[in-house]
Amino acid sequence: MMLAKLVETRTVRTLGAPRSARTRIITLVSIAVALGIALALPYLGTTAYVISLVTTILIAGLLAASVNFLVGDGGMASLGHAGIAAASAYGAAWASRQGMDPGMQVVFALGTTLVVTFVYGLLSMRTSGIYFLMVTLAVGMVVFGLAYRLSSVTGGENGITGIRRPDFIAEYWTFYYFVLAGFVLGTLLLWVVGRSPFGASLRGIRDSESRMRSLGYSVPSYKLSAFMISGIVAGFAGLLSVWHTHFVSPSAAGVHRSVLLIVMVILGGVGTTFGPLVGAAIVVLVENVLSNSVERWPTVLGLIFILVILFARAGVVGSLQKLFRRWRRRSDGPPGEQDLLENSPTTDSSHTA
Repeated sequence: MMLAKLVETRTVRTLGAPRSARTRIITLVSIAVALGIALALPYLGTTAYVISLVTTILIAGLLAASVNFLVGDGGMASLGHAGIAAASAYGAAWASRQGMDPGMQVVFALGTTLVVTFVYGLLSMRTSGIYFLMVTLAVGMVVFGLAYRLSSVTGGENGITGIRRPDFIAEYWTFYYFVLAGFVLGTLLLWVVGRSPFGASLRGIRDSESRMRSLGYSVPSYKLSAFMISGIVAGFAGLLSVWHTHFVSPSAAGVHRSVLLIVMVILGGVGTTFGPLVGAAIVVLVENVLSNSVERWPTVLGLIFILVILFARAGVVGSLQKLFRRWRRRSDGPPGEQDLLENSPTTDSSHTA
């Protein structure tokens, strides 16, 4: 009787889909539902303010995703990415100030992004840990100082206003769809790079630089390449930001903006695909909505950060994934042979949705 029950159980589990396949199906369905809601949002009776708020979250999420790529795959926490985004924004703003069309704004934004990111990468590619953090912080402060003092180009403390965006995204809802498409493409790019052989090598460098160097890998080149990829995504987010607000000032390059990006990544979950978006939503909502009724909103944000660190160290998304995996193990019982094979140590598990 007992033997028959065991055979029946094994037969049912063999006929069912493997756990990892079910997880992928659930993940894909969740992404499809979220994307469907995002596409339908302008038609759900939402106001222009709500659409603008969601647009801000998407832009901040894309910028945080560029930092998350460096931290999660490369183990490099940057405190200078706000400077890269601000450089791109200033490039587009300066072109607009000279009366150039949006196409030239893109060219100048891309040019300044590449130059500033390359300088960042050159100065920081031979450092790691706290030294990498301090170098990126120093370069970010240089960008802030240039934005503040080079008033003939940047407008100084007053910044640059009246930056036009292309006519085909002039309406707030068309710009929302443009930002949504940019967020999806940017996230997809980082996801693909993270799962490529380059991403695997980058994680190897993160885990042990000396071992990868002994295997013949050029560690500085990999770090510089990762920084360039991350910087280009950050520069694109900076261009979207200046088109959204039609304004840029030195505060965009401030250290506090870079710190907030790190906070977004930690709140959402380091190394997770959608953690930066969740973290950006928390920070943007506290900064733009809660601040209307609570004067000491930075204190509230600090308390949220402390609670996440104490009770959900993997971040909101990372902790939810852990809970889901724990629930799945309890509901399914011991793993099957296929699950053990697919979840073996040789399978890369550093990336989670």
